[in-house]
Amino acid sequence: MPHPTKNLVPVPDYRRTASRRTFSELPAVLRDRLAAHAGGSIASVHNAGGGFTNGFAAVLTSDTGARIFAKAAPAADSLIYPAYEREAQVVPLLPEGMPVPRLHFAEHHVVNGVDWQLLVYEAIEGRMPGQPWSEADLCSVEAACAAAAGMPGFPAGMAGDPLAEDMALVPSQFVPVADGGAAPWFLPELNAAQARLFQASLDLCPEALAGDAVLHGDLRPDNILISSGRALFCDWNFLGTGAPWTDWVGVLPYARGGGLDADAWLQRSALTRDVPPAYIDAWLAALLNYMIHAGSQPEVAASPHLRSHGRYTARLVRDWLDSRQATIGGGPPRP
Repeated sequence: MPHPTKNLVPVPDYRRTASRRTFSELPAVLRDRLAAHAGGSIASVHNAGGGFTNGFAAVLTSDTGARIFAKAAPAADSLIYPAYEREAQVVPLLPEGMPVPRLHFAEHHVVNGVDWQLLVYEAIEGRMPGQPWSEADLCSVEAACAAAAGMPGFPAGMAGDPLAEDMALVPSQFVPVADGGAAPWFLPELNAAQARLFQASLDLCPEALAGDAVLHGDLRPDNILISSGRALFCDWNFLGTGAPWTDWVGVLPYARGGGLDADAWLQRSALTRDVPPAYIDAWLAALLNYMIHAGSQPEVAASPHLRSHGRYTARLVRDWLDSRQATIGGGPPRP
């Protein structure tokens, strides 16, 4: 299928979106702790290129050949420190058998009066999907989503807020266009009639997204590793609750943009084959609304690719949602 961006928005290379703190910039006490966890002096450091923060994240190899994956951030970084702190709380609580790298250690350190969060994971030999997308990779992602769906036994008090409530906090980006306002510059195809259809889908979210399944909440290609045919999910910072299929559907716009048939995968997967089409469209409308809003915000110096990610994703989702609603003649029926 043709790529939907039409050269308006560059396709991000999700392997190279991060601008990260280096190993040498970490306090000496943290460097020493990482050397101890790696079992020897650190011989090489390979910073993670994916992601949208400046938090330290790298594969470290010691002079003994042992490898670890480490993340670190100071409390002075008000964006990434709470995310790493949340990760340290959440990952040890994940049920057995979850598709997630093993967390070896989570440590809190105070260095010169500054709090630091340190995370040490097993280092996975793997790669990000989507370079390019393949049926085999998407099959691995679907299997991992099915394995992770719901997270039975996860403590309810740690599960985060309902997804529908979080999405409702984002101002509607459709109403102004439906009322005759200008479309976002990166979505010039969005017209008043289409915006009204999208808003109708968005209005269905409280019903469509209802559920008590625990969700990853931020599943995208750069939070996935394919290793020996298995997909592993990283960055468990934004858990929420809702319908158990939403993480899976949130990945599909990227796979569709890479040439795969997302609608066929909706039917192929047990996660979504029985979900009413209107519910799928409601979630896509919420994602689109969120990404339009995010892509319209001022650029972030510490994360130079963050806004372009929002704009690119908005175009992918709009293209798919428009195709789905056009196919069934002017918007999905209510279930």
